[in-house]
Amino acid sequence: MTSTVADLTELPFREPGFRKPSVDIERRPDGTLIVQSGKFLPAVKSCTTDWLEHWARVRPNNPMLAQRDANGDWISWSVSEVWNAVRSIASALLWHGGGTTAPLVILSENSIAQALMTWGALYAGVPVSPVSPAYSLIGGNYARLRNAVSLVQPHMVFVEDAERFAGAVAALDVAPERVVAVENVRPGMLRFSDLASTAIDPDVESRHRSLDPDLPAKYMFTSGSTGMPKAVVQSRGNLAAAQEMTVSIFEQAPDYAPVYLEWLPWHHVMGGNIVLNRILRFGATLYIDDGRPLPGRFDATLKNLAEVAPSLYFNVPAGLSMLIDALERDAEFAAHFFSRLAYVYYGGAVLPRSVYDRFQAVAVRTTGQRVVLTSVFGATESSGPAVTQYWAVDDVGCIGLPLSGIELKLIADTNLPDRYEMRIKGPNIVREYLNAPEQTAAAFDDEGFYILGDAVRFVNPDNPVAGLRFAGRFAEDFKLANGTWVRTAALRTRLLNACGPLIKEAVIVHDGDNTLGVLAWHDPAACAQALPELSGHSVDDLPEHPALLAELQRRLRAANEGQKGASMCIARLILLAEPPSLQHYELTDKGSINQRAVMERRAEAITTLFAIPRPTHVVAGL
Repeated sequence: MTSTVADLTELPFREPGFRKPSVDIERRPDGTLIVQSGKFLPAVKSCTTDWLEHWARVRPNNPMLAQRDANGDWISWSVSEVWNAVRSIASALLWHGGGTTAPLVILSENSIAQALMTWGALYAGVPVSPVSPAYSLIGGNYARLRNAVSLVQPHMVFVEDAERFAGAVAALDVAPERVVAVENVRPGMLRFSDLASTAIDPDVESRHRSLDPDLPAKYMFTSGSTGMPKAVVQSRGNLAAAQEMTVSIFEQAPDYAPVYLEWLPWHHVMGGNIVLNRILRFGATLYIDDGRPLPGRFDATLKNLAEVAPSLYFNVPAGLSMLIDALERDAEFAAHFFSRLAYVYYGGAVLPRSVYDRFQAVAVRTTGQRVVLTSVFGATESSGPAVTQYWAVDDVGCIGLPLSGIELKLIADTNLPDRYEMRIKGPNIVREYLNAPEQTAAAFDDEGFYILGDAVRFVNPDNPVAGLRFAGRFAEDFKLANGTWVRTAALRTRLLNACGPLIKEAVIVHDGDNTLGVLAWHDPAACAQALPELSGHSVDDLPEHPALLAELQRRLRAANEGQKGASMCIARLILLAEPPSLQHYELTDKGSINQRAVMERRAEAITTLFAIPRPTHVVAGL
């Protein structure tokens, strides 16, 4: 079956069971809007771990956590095994001095052991603080790691491999008897397997039920893209409320055990709360993906997906693009992937229209239906999702409407009449940053709304139920010398739509005056497919290949055509051979770009981009 883009919009979506969207808007005299969607049902549990006891009764033998072992075989833990291990770990943590004011810090990557340690700590009332593994593994002086951990003052530290994380543990000066490790356990350290098999304290369940929902559950760190990371205090009630909000998008909660296969890191809210807490809420099965949406590492994800067909799939746009390449090549793999897929979430960045159309084309070719591909929008401070598109719509870039229980305050942008600053309030929104009263005060307005720093606009101002569209981060916008504002999100989206899939990532910059340019990264495979004359050329040669530069110039000039003013036109573009660096914080663990870090580290490239006369390998957009 083949279909054009025009044909696709006429075909039905696979029904995911979402409720019909609704919206209620209060319009204040000053132009501020208060937007809500649906009536929130209070959380029926005081913490997400409360659901474990329920699923242990309902489906005790269903697999809950799975990952590959050293031989490449899947190993799994059933719900009942998880339930027993969580209570054992909770008992052990309390016996070793853990408590509501004695946190657990986690340094290593996603694993069954980390999930069990996290849930065991939550069950015991021990706050958990997952820290980016990059802080521990990049070496150097461990400044970010020590800064983060000093905020939390942990009682205990967990690592998967004591040898691999030896430098980080030494930098933190943690006593061996307060380190829990799975592999290469050193003398004096606690062995994870011993904690997971500790005799269950007969009082641990009653202690769990007595814990106040307002107690800290997690200290999660912000990305640091706008400064040093802050420790966000997520309460037990915040986590429980966030999951009930997730359930509210459905007509009724799924009565089956969903199957997920995910790589998203657990020290970020998307992976650590939205994904990991869903496992508890729905009694689902999570296959831990050891792949990443990076060259050389996505093959592991494809191998895993070839064996595990997900019910719901999360990824960032870069990962979806890589997945689509494989789905287009292999019809058998596509049939397996779509066999029980209800819908797809993406987050972390704007999804290019070309990626959306390619995904729907292969879905239709495989199943005869389109698949709902929707976004989720949240922040570390929202403990999970805050806004999501929970209905079928052919509209890339729509972030949806607030989840039930969320209030959005939309403040009109004085420079752009259809653009609003978005602030949020609800039972999932945190109250403070850890030991940072000034930062806490600055983060909330006088009505208690959290100040996101993000901009939105209505998809259709005359029909608000059509949802909201992300319109950039105020911190990433900048003003030209002539006084006009540059809205980087809109420009970047227009650029990627015009130059994709040749370009897969970009950062908008300026020359300090009135000229805009782009630092861009190309996709070698897409370039070779679009321009046959590039086949056989070294990847390192492509950024200066005349054929590629000529094609980008044609596309960039077409994108600029009809645009008025310097703030709407991209004058120059340079391709960078070196990919964004995770070590230098240019790339987050989720695969999204840190604009500030790129601009600081690539100052020399920016100078070259705007050099006069224009270098031959710099594309002229005007």
